[in-house]
Amino acid sequence: MAALLNDYAKKLQNHLQPERDSHQKLVQKGLLLYRQHLVHDKRISGRFLRGKVQDVTPVDCGLDLFDPLFFDCSCPHDGFCRHLIALFFSAYSEENSVFDWVREWKRRSTDGDILQSVKRASDLLEKKAETSGQNISMWLDDFHTAFEEINVKDEFLLDLSAREVYRRLTLFLPVEREWGPLYKLTAAYELFKYLNTICLKNDFFSSAALMQFLSGEAEEAANQLSSAALPFVFDPFIAYFRENTRELAESVSLYELETVDFYRILWSRLLKKENWRKEEEVRLRKEILNSIDAGENLSSLKVLCFIHLAFLLGNDDTALFFLGQLAQSGVNTAVYMPYWFLELKADERLFRYISAALPMIPRLLETCRDDYDKAAYMRMFFRSINEQALSAQQLKLLEKLYRAFLPVSAPKYGDILFSSARYREWAELQTLTGNTPGDIEKEKLERVAKQAPEALLPLYHRAVGICIGEKNRKSYQKAVRYLKKLKAIYRKRHEEERWYAFFDEIKERTKRMRAFQEECRRGNLTDADGI
Repeated sequence: MAALLNDYAKKLQNHLQPERDSHQKLVQKGLLLYRQHLVHDKRISGRFLRGKVQDVTPVDCGLDLFDPLFFDCSCPHDGFCRHLIALFFSAYSEENSVFDWVREWKRRSTDGDILQSVKRASDLLEKKAETSGQNISMWLDDFHTAFEEINVKDEFLLDLSAREVYRRLTLFLPVEREWGPLYKLTAAYELFKYLNTICLKNDFFSSAALMQFLSGEAEEAANQLSSAALPFVFDPFIAYFRENTRELAESVSLYELETVDFYRILWSRLLKKENWRKEEEVRLRKEILNSIDAGENLSSLKVLCFIHLAFLLGNDDTALFFLGQLAQSGVNTAVYMPYWFLELKADERLFRYISAALPMIPRLLETCRDDYDKAAYMRMFFRSINEQALSAQQLKLLEKLYRAFLPVSAPKYGDILFSSARYREWAELQTLTGNTPGDIEKEKLERVAKQAPEALLPLYHRAVGICIGEKNRKSYQKAVRYLKKLKAIYRKRHEEERWYAFFDEIKERTKRMRAFQEECRRGNLTDADGI
């Protein structure tokens, strides 16, 4: 076991970097806990070392001695924490010198002797202004070194290896809590760009889920950053993003939607200063106009990024004009619209963008593989707007949306028609979507039968034809029930002659269907009509 622990000690030295202020503090705090004899109940089982650390609150923690990147601790810190360092020091001290380990580790840096920086517990409570040791260049070097471990030759292993590398990177978040979201955002951004290049180079078309995962991680981190004022020490990192996002706008990507989405996240959540957005919009506008003047093919990705900047700046005429131009050129711009809806309230701006999306929706639905994909897009679309507010302020616009999404929106559209007592349109919708009376709530049929029975005639006529065409006893019984409903409606409307003509035609057409004729007699249809 001593050999295993010694091997782990060497691996840990390679993963903890003495030039990082956050890692120095991590070792310092772990050393303090160890020296105060706060580690107890240590036990080793196979490759695992476990123990308890009596901190402000007691925690249980464990280390995998085969791999420093696998560990667990019950404390709320996300990543490698001081309790794990203290547990390691406590176990390591039984056969080796912790002082020598720290001295050997800190020799890799010229930052000074970490042991001299260890303070008493009371000293740690003193509030002192400290300069953060975080550095964008250092982060980027670490990230790109880690990316070398990703399997870029196998399209199907790329997802697994990239996620694992990202997970390992985020295990060693900076100790300072406020730096965590920025670190995750930067890691996700750099990995996204790296994978974009790899997928384009190798024609990897199956990594959309991976790219969406990284966009999701970035959005979560960016939302955390946008919820509070950013400290001045973040300025170099913000400046990096501000300059570097042009790589997204000017890239060629197999994953255009995800790339535009990442660009949207950064400029909506992180880069909020109006003058920054204006400068970026002017830059993109100039490049687009130069491409038009030179007769070059426009990059739809770049145009969409420009549209997003125009949207953020409130230049809706410009944004909607270019959206329309892209739509006419065949780009399914409707897929991007929900991201913009989320940024708007139920006001005239939102209504303008929804109106612009209406002609784009049917074209997008035609490209969907099946009804499941259509329904998934519709759910995403309607999650981005407040249907209740839209119904109260712009009911006609909402109805147009429902009609654009037919047939997948039929339940939503049907509810509006029924609640507004437009029963004829409601019944026509049921027929259009292939519903039979058996698919509809009994209470709804009864209400329509009372208030507008004529609206149900086409529905029942169609249902009778379908049931007879199925040519089985159970369907014939259904057909008879629907025929009796039809007969009642015609009598209520004093149109018995139309009923007799219809039923005579049915009888003649089915005279060889003995089972159906028998069900008609059982249902008192034939006898009742004197046939």
